[in-house]
Amino acid sequence: MSLYRFKISSLCRYYSQTAAVVSNKSHPHGNTVDQKLPSFAKSLYVGNFVKAAFAINTKEVNLPKLDELFGVCVPKEFGGLELSSASVSEAYKRINFADLREYIAHGSVVKCINTTGTDEQKRKFLPQLASGECIASFCIYESKYGHDIQNTETKASQKNGKWVINGSKQWVVNGERADMFLVLAKTMDECNRPESEQNFFTAFLVKKSQNSGIKITSEGNHYNVTFKNVEADCILGSENEGHNCYTMLFNGDLLESSSATLGEVKSIVEKTSKNFHSHDRSSLIKLGKLNSHLYTMDCVLEFTSLLLDTYNPKSDYELILARLFVSETTRSCLNLLNDLGLSKKSFKYIENSLLFEGKSNLLPIVGALLGIQYAGQFMAEDVKQLRNPLMFPKYTLSHIMRIQRSLKNKPKLNHYIEKHLHPSLKKQALDLEYCLSRLQFGVQNMFINLGPDTCYYQMILERVNSVAMDLFALAAVLRRVSQKLYNSNTQLYPTELVFANVFCNSIREQCNQRVNEILDAPHNVVDPHYKIIGQNCFVEKSYFFEHPLKRNIF
Repeated sequence: MSLYRFKISSLCRYYSQTAAVVSNKSHPHGNTVDQKLPSFAKSLYVGNFVKAAFAINTKEVNLPKLDELFGVCVPKEFGGLELSSASVSEAYKRINFADLREYIAHGSVVKCINTTGTDEQKRKFLPQLASGECIASFCIYESKYGHDIQNTETKASQKNGKWVINGSKQWVVNGERADMFLVLAKTMDECNRPESEQNFFTAFLVKKSQNSGIKITSEGNHYNVTFKNVEADCILGSENEGHNCYTMLFNGDLLESSSATLGEVKSIVEKTSKNFHSHDRSSLIKLGKLNSHLYTMDCVLEFTSLLLDTYNPKSDYELILARLFVSETTRSCLNLLNDLGLSKKSFKYIENSLLFEGKSNLLPIVGALLGIQYAGQFMAEDVKQLRNPLMFPKYTLSHIMRIQRSLKNKPKLNHYIEKHLHPSLKKQALDLEYCLSRLQFGVQNMFINLGPDTCYYQMILERVNSVAMDLFALAAVLRRVSQKLYNSNTQLYPTELVFANVFCNSIREQCNQRVNEILDAPHNVVDPHYKIIGQNCFVEKSYFFEHPLKRNIF
């Protein structure tokens, strides 16, 4: 329970103070929102929806050879390929899934060095990392605390002017082959930590050698790495600011892992389709759902990479939504494959990778906090007025009218998205606009109902993020279909329209259900009731053991 509290509280501190807290302050649009670098994902929450993203054209993709994947993120001046996000995504769709972790761990360290390293560190390390001469991995997590890096026990202290590391790290990818480790170690004692800050650990780069004091032991697909009086080569970034590297490592592999997951599922479905000879209607429907899932995942990853290459947004929210959508849709695909009679051995590896992905439980909360933080900048003044209805009767009355329209399922549509899509997609454009209005209305009411405690209602935040994820995916599909229709030589392109229509109907239904739950929060949401049932199970179990004479013995 204490670990759970840390996750929620630390995420709130790191990613936002939440819009509910912001609601007591005034944030003029011009001072808080950078219009030159719009975040499409965040715009889902407010009225400044980035419709221009529908006009982004597909970029040319360069596919590197497998042995060149180590340098895809390294700048050309240091011997790397410096590929676009679209090229990186396509490259990882074709990678052998068994080799995925090695490349991802290496690439994540490269990104940290390229972002936070000094010019001297870049010149020293990046050329070796780009060529594959030096393989890198990271040592972050410990068995006792998992993602709770606040309580890391690995320490670094200065001896004779050098940093010396002592401690042990678990779940290290590619530990035996790696030549270099990025290590997070505590560099500030508990009593010296500033109350308002959590920057008390530092990121170090450590080169492996025979007499370096590094001991590596195998544990399944991962390795445990123990450091005993190991001298660090250098600090990456600044002292006591290792959280910057941790954030990059947490988010750094989202595009690559999502792309590789899609590539693996595609391969499995293609093999299944070749051996599929059935006139069974039920099986054909399942196969149709599988291909629909593959199409939507492909659209989401293409759209995400194009947004990254076009706008270069500072936020990772697009990547978070893409990863969550791919993970969730992949689970649906595996269930369908199982229903079609495919042996679990065929997709055991990818199923395990999804099952044991530690940060999957944190991403929805992180994403929701990023979204509502942005929404609060626009809704702050509105929420302030609605929380004081007697002081602002005119605005309160207009809000009541919006509530009435919402209850009648007829929200006001003023985005005019159909003007930015192919005429054949008018109905789908209106559905997207309807869902956007519902999400924005739901978020505003969430701020009003929950106030400053918004960030602590995990079940509500997950629903908000889920709606945003679905709308992000729907926008991606509509962009792809619209461009296909415009570029098609024929007037009709039925397959694309079918994909768009099926997915749009599904998203609208899900959006309605989840927004209604957000509006009913916190009292009419089922999650707290399940929690009570779970707690009662422990109470009954405790009572059973404390009163053995009252057991029914047969």
